[in-house]
Amino acid sequence: MRNKKQMKAFFLLVGMALLAGCNGTGKQVNDGLAERPVVGSVEVVNGDSVWVCDFSALKDTVTLYLSAVAEDFQVVKLDNSDEALVPAGNALVSDNYILVYGRQQTPFKLFDKSGKFLANVGSFGQGPGEYQLVYDAQIDESSERIYILPWNAKSLLAYDLKGRYVQSIPLPTLVPKGKFKVDSRNSTLSVFILPFNNLPYVAWRQDLQGNLIDTIPGRHLAVRPDFSNEVSSGKVNGTFDVFLFTFFELRSDTLYHFEEGRLNPRFTVDFKTKEVPIHFYQELPHHFVGDATVKKQVSENNYTTEAPSYYIMDKKTLKGAFYRFVNDYLGDMPAYLFACGDYYILNMEPAKLKEALEKHLEIKTNLSSKERERLQKLADGIHENDNNYILYAKFK
Repeated sequence: MRNKKQMKAFFLLVGMALLAGCNGTGKQVNDGLAERPVVGSVEVVNGDSVWVCDFSALKDTVTLYLSAVAEDFQVVKLDNSDEALVPAGNALVSDNYILVYGRQQTPFKLFDKSGKFLANVGSFGQGPGEYQLVYDAQIDESSERIYILPWNAKSLLAYDLKGRYVQSIPLPTLVPKGKFKVDSRNSTLSVFILPFNNLPYVAWRQDLQGNLIDTIPGRHLAVRPDFSNEVSSGKVNGTFDVFLFTFFELRSDTLYHFEEGRLNPRFTVDFKTKEVPIHFYQELPHHFVGDATVKKQVSENNYTTEAPSYYIMDKKTLKGAFYRFVNDYLGDMPAYLFACGDYYILNMEPAKLKEALEKHLEIKTNLSSKERERLQKLADGIHENDNNYILYAKFK
């Protein structure tokens, strides 16, 4: 049971508690949808192609393997020096870097892909170039910049790849929660925010000096000021896809691409029910995935939820099904599918990773002797005083 301010954090974290990941070879299988029915259609709306999934057409459950959607799986043990220690929380992976951050009073930590600590990025605080709670971040190797967007931000913070503060980019309105993308080639910044009904925009483009290029009013997307709502963006393959999650103001929503100053509808689900369930969408290179959850009120301010139903639809064939997701690079360990840039990523404390591996070895009795030996070796090599481990694979 959780109060209404905790519910969304619960949805995002419950899956991460299921865990995933270690260097090795996955099954290299397909998505399991070849024999499944067509569950959606592509409609043209104002010149935009929109994928629509018919929720009632989803019948079967397939096993979706990590190797079907991502490759080059890695487990990286981060530098164990005192200065390099990181909290549980978020991680970003780029071509050459790993950036780690959480909600504790610690700065962002920048590592190379081998786990070597490189620098603190800025510092925790309320002064110029400092930050506290952070909602979104971006590594832009082409411009040698790291961008950080705090909660309730009035500016976007920029740092170089040595972690030094460079500038604050002014924003035209308060950003309670927001996702952004900097296009360094065109020197533009696109922002999509939680559109409180007292704020003028839901999205806009501007230059890096703070001058507006174009804006999109909140209008039908506006919500009452309530921080149980969230903004999501996977940013896979360089797209700026955006999705507005609402917890109390439940409605059928759309995943958009924010491009050239336009919100282009991309994916939605027709639930064909009077009451729309709590739902969440993500876009992968070749699929759309999502989940639907039933909320139950148990007292005036407290709610519980049923286990979510996860579903997938292939963009090309329009075939789909419910799915259970497993990390076959780690012996089919149960996992949670979440996109972050071009990567599937987990930031795991050593004790939790070791516990998950040992529990999986105990439960999974049909592992081959070679696979069991490999996973046992990984578990035995993890010590509770280690720094965190970053597990990632690049989407195909």
